[in-house]
Amino acid sequence: MTSVSSFLNKATRTVLWRTGLGRKAAASYWTNRAEGAGFRYLYRETDDVFANVPTQFADPVFTKFIAEDNKRWTMQESSVVEVDDVLLEPERLLGIRAGREVVEQTVVYKHDRQYPYILPYLLRPSKTTQLATAIWYDGSATRNYFHHLVDALISLQQLERSKLPLDTPVLITKKMYDTVYFQYLYQRSTQLRQLNWYVVGDQEWVQVKKLYKLQTAPYSPAAWRTMRELYAMPDVKPWRKVFLNRDRNRYGRYLDNEREVVDMLKRHGFEEMFAENLTIEQQAQLFQETEYLVALHGAGMIQQFFMNYAHSHVIEIMPGNYLQPLYYWQAYTMGLKYYDVIVGGTMRDGKEYPVDVAAVEAAVERMLNNQHPGRVYGLTELPAAPAVS
Repeated sequence: MTSVSSFLNKATRTVLWRTGLGRKAAASYWTNRAEGAGFRYLYRETDDVFANVPTQFADPVFTKFIAEDNKRWTMQESSVVEVDDVLLEPERLLGIRAGREVVEQTVVYKHDRQYPYILPYLLRPSKTTQLATAIWYDGSATRNYFHHLVDALISLQQLERSKLPLDTPVLITKKMYDTVYFQYLYQRSTQLRQLNWYVVGDQEWVQVKKLYKLQTAPYSPAAWRTMRELYAMPDVKPWRKVFLNRDRNRYGRYLDNEREVVDMLKRHGFEEMFAENLTIEQQAQLFQETEYLVALHGAGMIQQFFMNYAHSHVIEIMPGNYLQPLYYWQAYTMGLKYYDVIVGGTMRDGKEYPVDVAAVEAAVERMLNNQHPGRVYGLTELPAAPAVS
């Protein structure tokens, strides 16, 4: 009976989401709140993080795009916010206050806001877990590996500024606590294990008197260096040349002329790899050992994080109608030695797109023949960054 109920629940949610009716109903039912009565900033600072990021690339399409996008996102905030009387639902730890107010999490998708499901809220159990204080480890951000690093894990760097006791509960959903990428870090990091993690049960509603929301500017170089230290990675001198492809049987955004690209790269000594077919440990090892990386844009690229920044060289390939700055920003923030980008053709139906093989080969030859002692981003040569292995 439970499985039938679960199936019907998922089916109903799918219909409501696809038709847009669920979002419209939620938007009219809930009110988003991020400040005002019941919100108190203990710390707040805004940084211009992209002021000096290079924007000149061989591809004029990406040059124009990145220059405009840098300006759009350059002001980023770090903060510690104390919020009074918040009820957290168990599925995504979305915060609810009196008056049907939704407390916005660290990650806010303005075009696609998340709202608590109305029916589970109305039918919630009368008995809730009561906590005097707790730290909100963003339940939305931890949904995937990218947000685990860029939004959730990085936020813990504001713990010192919160001045909270070290035994303050840190709230995380069971689903996210059990993810392979959280557990991979948890088992490696003594510092992380020392925190008082409170794993919220699948059906557990938690009422917190004083809830603390932490946020760190996601592209702060110092913040990324501190995150890297949590993993206690060994110092590895990389040597591999890797083409990070995407399994077309599992994901979209793959090359429709991938065999030509693969054959060309193999002539230059590259091996074809699929991150999605490796364990998390194998993925981390692969990136540690990779000196030259050619990769299709996708979540697997977040693991540039594990590369030896002083020696790493990266070329990213992306569709012309799906330009993304995320991994360039990450590469620059971490101080990768070399980064370039190739813009392909138009992606069809969110699946396949072509890329000019000659353009990719020219970029690969530039990368392999680069002799600049410092860092290189597109057409811009910079002095060497402090080595972070």
